[in-house]
Amino acid sequence: MIAENTITSAEDVAEVRALFLRQVEAENAHDIAGIDAILAPELAGIGDAPMFVARAGQFFGREAVLRRFRDNFAGTWKFEPEIATIRVTPIGADTIHVYAPTRITVGPAGQAPRTLLFLVNQIAVRTDLGWRFAVIIPVPGE
Repeated sequence: MIAENTITSAEDVAEVRALFLRQVEAENAHDIAGIDAILAPELAGIGDAPMFVARAGQFFGREAVLRRFRDNFAGTWKFEPEIATIRVTPIGADTIHVYAPTRITVGPAGQAPRTLLFLVNQIAVRTDLGWRFAVIIPVPGE
């Protein structure tokens, strides 16, 4: 459930930044449980969260997003944001945007990996479980 009637604070911004860094750790460890822990819950009748929209496809709902990460982790997958350039910006009392230029090394199993720059955009929402990501949109940066 989404929490209501709150104000975004500097502590909230720090929590969302820490949530993103936990995501980085989970992605680099190929840890599906860690990814599951950073995603917003599905809310019946309230949109398609969580969602992951990328050049590789559109994934709506928790199971679809987790399946996408499982597929990514089956091959080469390394997620390296430029930590000094991460921006965490409140856009509402219960919504925060994360922007992170990120090098992602990707390659299907048995194929040579490629490293590409993405401008990762994510939306965190305040939930009863704390801050969680509802939207992940990596935009090609090159």
